[in-house]
Amino acid sequence: MIKDSIKITDLDIVKQTINKAADYAKGLESTHYADIRVEASQGTGAYSEDGNPKGAVKDWGLSIGVRVIAGKSMSASGFYGRQLGIPDFLKFEKTLKEAFLISHLRAIENSKYKSKFVTHNPKQYNSIVSTKLAPIKITNTKIEAEFKIDPRGVKPHEITDFVCKAALSAKKFHTNVKKVEVSAGTGISRQIFVSSEGTLIDQSYTSTGGTVFVVATENGKTPADLYHHTGNQLGFETILNGKNTHEMDLVEFAKEIANEAVLLSCAEPAPQTSKDTTVVLDPDLVALFAHEIIGHPSELDRAMKMETGYAGRSWFMKDFKDNMIGKQVGSHILTAFSDPTLKGGYGHYLYDDEGTPARRVYHIRKGIYEDFMNSRETAAIFDSNPNGHYKANDASVVPLIRMSVSAIEAGHDDPKKIIGDVEDGFYCVGHRIPSISESRENFQIAPRLIYKIKNGRLGEIYRDGRVTADSKNFFMSIDALGSDFKIFAIPNCGKGQPMQSKQVGNGGPTARARAKIARG
Repeated sequence: MIKDSIKITDLDIVKQTINKAADYAKGLESTHYADIRVEASQGTGAYSEDGNPKGAVKDWGLSIGVRVIAGKSMSASGFYGRQLGIPDFLKFEKTLKEAFLISHLRAIENSKYKSKFVTHNPKQYNSIVSTKLAPIKITNTKIEAEFKIDPRGVKPHEITDFVCKAALSAKKFHTNVKKVEVSAGTGISRQIFVSSEGTLIDQSYTSTGGTVFVVATENGKTPADLYHHTGNQLGFETILNGKNTHEMDLVEFAKEIANEAVLLSCAEPAPQTSKDTTVVLDPDLVALFAHEIIGHPSELDRAMKMETGYAGRSWFMKDFKDNMIGKQVGSHILTAFSDPTLKGGYGHYLYDDEGTPARRVYHIRKGIYEDFMNSRETAAIFDSNPNGHYKANDASVVPLIRMSVSAIEAGHDDPKKIIGDVEDGFYCVGHRIPSISESRENFQIAPRLIYKIKNGRLGEIYRDGRVTADSKNFFMSIDALGSDFKIFAIPNCGKGQPMQSKQVGNGGPTARARAKIARG
């Protein structure tokens, strides 16, 4: 067979081989469980600087990830994963067997070292346990991707012309605009998951988005730079026809970011408040709060200190006995959750990377902390039910407990009235890079724009300001939540070592609370 590329339909050729591989794994010595993920992807992307074409790509990917749980006196996991090429695909059965043999060997060696540690450290035996998985429903299903314009049909010159048009429109928006970069991509991926328990899940998803970066300068003032992303799990129509949360095509979106950058280039630095003041946050900024201050510390591997060295801990849990479960952490109107079944941005899926059905997890309900996102292994340790949040950014890497669509639930207030009722305060719009303590118990988060509110009306615009507060105090102070709930596509949530950058969704409505405004 002569082959120069991989298509997602090629997985049909090897699907039976993948399914049989789990049976092969069960025959390996002392194996209790095994699963395999095989993923193929196709995509096209382009990049423009100031309206000029700077690069384009049309590419494919193929990867494999295997987990084996094995051992005699004490069971342990062994993982193996890598990117595959065409030669690996052409000898796929051999590729799979090699993957399982290596993964099995790692599990056995891991088991031996765990047993040895317990033997030589009897006082610490409770810290090392056999690897167990909480039970899940056995599933056999196929999920098709959603799109109007198939990413596989988008040619490099088409997406190049489009990003050049978007970049040029932003560059010509105003004389203060000095530099514009626009990148965009559209792709489709397919993953087949098989476990030794009998699960077979074949699911495909599309993803399309664009990122805009703008630098604007007013004579004699510090340059202002902004970037933002728009996207959805649909085809090229996401950015061509505005099928995204912003309801703008990429050309319109680029102009909007250019407009914000121009406003900032003329703005004065934000004032600094010595005491808490009233702040109203737009849905885009509230969505980031849901992600950073609620979502990340609600990942159970962080809470259990398994990710401390890489990602930090959680202000919701000191240990199994001393934690915030069942305690008030926010206002009675605050409800927050993670839900992979929601659509509208990124982060949507129906089954995670160990075949667990996706479902909504309420982290906070009416101000009371409830639950964490988990994996089957951490659910078994924590004595809870798996909730479908064990995900990797590619089959070749070990899954981690990751956010899906993490959000603060909508309220019932009119967003205009939320602002209109403020006598003296600030309206904070959009988000930039946050600065947060490693356990997320306090934060400094920079909006893109800060407006002064005086007697219910928006006034002067400020730049280079930050919203800062103790996390619990901030959430306790929330006294209004808007009915304008939105989900935003986040292209680059990072976690793990080596770093996995994953697409997720953030959601929220307009919110009013108390915090300080810091400068810089």
